[in-house]
Amino acid sequence: MMKRKNTVLQVAQFLALVASLLIAAQIGFTFYQGTPLCLNDGCQVVERLTRVSPLVFNGAGLLFFQIVYWGLAAARGSKRRVPLFMNYLLLAGLAAEGVLVSFQYLVAQTFCTYCVGIFCFIVLLNLFLGARQLVAGVLIFAASSLSFAALELHQPATNKASFTDGVLAERVGSLITPSYHLYFSSTCPHCEKVIEALRTNTRVTVAFHPVDTKVSKVDLPKLHYKENHSVDANKALLSALGIHEIPVLMAQTDSGLLILKGESAIQNYLHTLKPAGGGNLDSVNGVSGGGSSFFLPDGSKGSCGVLEDCTENTSGQSTMP
Repeated sequence: MMKRKNTVLQVAQFLALVASLLIAAQIGFTFYQGTPLCLNDGCQVVERLTRVSPLVFNGAGLLFFQIVYWGLAAARGSKRRVPLFMNYLLLAGLAAEGVLVSFQYLVAQTFCTYCVGIFCFIVLLNLFLGARQLVAGVLIFAASSLSFAALELHQPATNKASFTDGVLAERVGSLITPSYHLYFSSTCPHCEKVIEALRTNTRVTVAFHPVDTKVSKVDLPKLHYKENHSVDANKALLSALGIHEIPVLMAQTDSGLLILKGESAIQNYLHTLKPAGGGNLDSVNGVSGGGSSFFLPDGSKGSCGVLEDCTENTSGQSTMP
């Protein structure tokens, strides 16, 4: 019996070492390549939806597994010598994973293969410390997952309120649908040029979403202003989509969500709209929808950061309160 326990702890120590080496390799790859290594697109989706750098997550993970490794090494194969804090540390790891796994399932709606691999290491390490440890881990993981799920978090891109809450003003054009949503700021000259292009394009129904509180009015005729609008809702939606520059033009279509970033892409798209009908929303700048949820044409030329002040000549775009 003692030999079996020693073997189990040795295997657990080996797994902690393997996990540490895997995370160290991921950190090195991220520094070298600029982006983490992942076997599917889930990592990129999750990364765009989080504010914490992947290097921070990986650094914390490396520290976690190193503490586990040296804690098991100090036990020298004897379960009685395993430090008591190891049990609590591994349970804390499962609590954190409950939040991260729930986030991927409920918010990102995709799984990061690398993150799932790390989760498996933590589950196995808890298992190797005994049945009691595993039962406690399952309960803690379930509690953290259910608590996160109770918040009813969803990706705001699919939520209609995400578009309506941040509307400062709306202009109804000759084409009621689709309704476009322009995200802009008071200090972005590229936004000003897009708004000026909308002055002569009266076919488009467009809602204006400022990302700063300085905008109180848009210099366009026939605008209907809302009583209240949330700048934070506009910034939160862009952040959730991993968008950090403006102007941005969005539209909900039957095929999904159309997203155009930058003055160049927006101007080109507005130019292609047919006088009598509107453009082909399933093919923008050569990008075919194919039933996808997002359309992300490459056209971020002519843009400003969401939090950047790049004032040049903003006359005609908006007036300040």
